[in-house]
Amino acid sequence: MTTYMYTDKQLNELNQGPNVYSVNPEYAQRKENRTNIVSAKPDSELKKGETNTITTSDGQEFRVIATKVDSKTGFDGMAVAPIVNGLPDYKSVAVIAAGTDPKSPVNKLGPLTRDVAGAVEARQTNLSPQYKVADQFVKEIMDNPQYEVSKLSGYSQGAYMLKLGAKYHIPTTTFNAWFKYGALTEEEKQFLEKNSAMFVDYRRKNDDVVRYNDFNHPEWFTSQNDISNSIPRTIYWIDGTSHRIDEWIFDPVTGQVIGSKGGKPLVSGVYKAYADSLGRMQRYKELKTRWASNRISGAEQIYLDAVQGQILSSSMMNAARIGAEELLNLSEEANNQVSNLWSKIDFTNYTELSIEEVEAIYAGQGVTKNQYVDGFKSETNYQAAKMADSATAFEQLNGQLQEAIEKVLATDAGLAEEFKRWKKEM
Repeated sequence: MTTYMYTDKQLNELNQGPNVYSVNPEYAQRKENRTNIVSAKPDSELKKGETNTITTSDGQEFRVIATKVDSKTGFDGMAVAPIVNGLPDYKSVAVIAAGTDPKSPVNKLGPLTRDVAGAVEARQTNLSPQYKVADQFVKEIMDNPQYEVSKLSGYSQGAYMLKLGAKYHIPTTTFNAWFKYGALTEEEKQFLEKNSAMFVDYRRKNDDVVRYNDFNHPEWFTSQNDISNSIPRTIYWIDGTSHRIDEWIFDPVTGQVIGSKGGKPLVSGVYKAYADSLGRMQRYKELKTRWASNRISGAEQIYLDAVQGQILSSSMMNAARIGAEELLNLSEEANNQVSNLWSKIDFTNYTELSIEEVEAIYAGQGVTKNQYVDGFKSETNYQAAKMADSATAFEQLNGQLQEAIEKVLATDAGLAEEFKRWKKEM
């Protein structure tokens, strides 16, 4: 029941022109673009110039399972599943909404392209006309028992995906949001505030496009009725003016957004693992509440216990593994810095003493390479190894739990069929 963890960089690239924008054949075939049309067709039906697989710069492949093009509102979107161990992971589907396409000639409104007209309407009414189409598209994917939507994402005008995430309780990541939080219903707003870890709204402090929507002050538009000075906890700011989706910077190891080269991720991988567990636990709670209205049967209780255990064990496993990787990267960086610091000590500057004599004086005060460099490395390596051991222990725990469940199901065919049916409800 482990859910695939999308990186910020993967989501960012899925939001770019050759990917989600290119579900629209007109965009893909435009002279300045000339890219493959992104399609959900099976391999046997693909024509020349069409593709049903997207590969991000880190080599990860995603199978396109659905696309939507709506000329009336200008909405373009797609749903993708990551390919894991050679197969699409349909329980980790991401739905992506394209941002504004200012050059689209389709269904223009006077001098304005349909997309730009939608952005203007969003500025005036708090919500883009594309939202209803996006809502229907996401709902269609959710209603298909083959799929589970684990992530929503959008760029610019497509950041109304934040509202859909709050409505359907799905973790959401957006970039350069042309979106006002006043568009949220009270119920959506309360859910977002209580589960802010599930939502990541990356913005630039002086975005030269978003300023025409909310002056880069989203706190002025958090309510349809009252002006509030409260900045939503979902917003993560970095310096800059660019509105371009391809000008975000990512940590080369984790793929998470950073403020500048060499900087630290704004949202840690462990925090994202926690957000993922919140989303899955929310779906568990909703299913339990629905069943509780008719009294929970013994078999249903077994399933709920199994699901809760799987969510907790897989979440701990993901958090521990990501934490171990981040700690290892930090320890390697710290070890290099300590080595560099020691190497900058120039023992030859003491002209009246030999290098050996200077080192002996340092050693007399307890300052030796063995203590400050090798000792430091030993300690950081030990702590990193301990974290890795914890991650392995959680992986074994998760595996043991899965194995125990499979043994029970193997001896009870009826319960096994019920489990399959209930999984679809989750």
